[in-house]
Amino acid sequence: MKNYLIAAGLLLATLTSSHALVLSFDSGLLISGTGDPLSSTFRIDFATLETEDVNGDPLPRPSWTIDPLPAVTAGSPTVAGWGPSTSNALDVRDQPVMFTFTTPVTLTSFSVVLDNSTLGNLGTEQIQFFDSADLLVRALNVNQSTPGFTVSFNASIPGVKKIVLPTAGFYDNMNLGAVPEPGLTLLTGIGALGLGLRRRRGN
Repeated sequence: MKNYLIAAGLLLATLTSSHALVLSFDSGLLISGTGDPLSSTFRIDFATLETEDVNGDPLPRPSWTIDPLPAVTAGSPTVAGWGPSTSNALDVRDQPVMFTFTTPVTLTSFSVVLDNSTLGNLGTEQIQFFDSADLLVRALNVNQSTPGFTVSFNASIPGVKKIVLPTAGFYDNMNLGAVPEPGLTLLTGIGALGLGLRRRRGN
């Protein structure tokens, strides 16, 4: 019985503790920091904004979807003619990039740096955060006319499913603080523990 209670405590601690992800992009699309289990729960893709369904009818709400054809890359803004920069950065010059979580998370902090550049849409764009229903839950302004502009917040935003970075820039040093939301994982884990307890009592 004691072992099952310890396991339950560890499960709850894992699912409710905050995890920090650091994406420097210096070695490509690699993740560092204390990201597990969060680091395995999202993907990075180019995104496209769908406004019509397959029949050409307007959608009730536009939705960002994954564009599977091009591959997202990290490279040198200097080599691309968008420098100067001393390191690699996430290449978002031609199309928005979307981070999609397998299950929603509660973001506890977020920051990213717009790499040095004098090109692109030299105005104000937005980094957008969406929930599972494609509702916008938060938007952060990015001043793309300011090389090295940092976007950040420290607040709890529950239910985040997608993060969309606007086009026409290089982004670097992204930091994500998040708590995986229990959902089905928690129910499955608790169910497994309960089943184990029943079997143990049966013995």
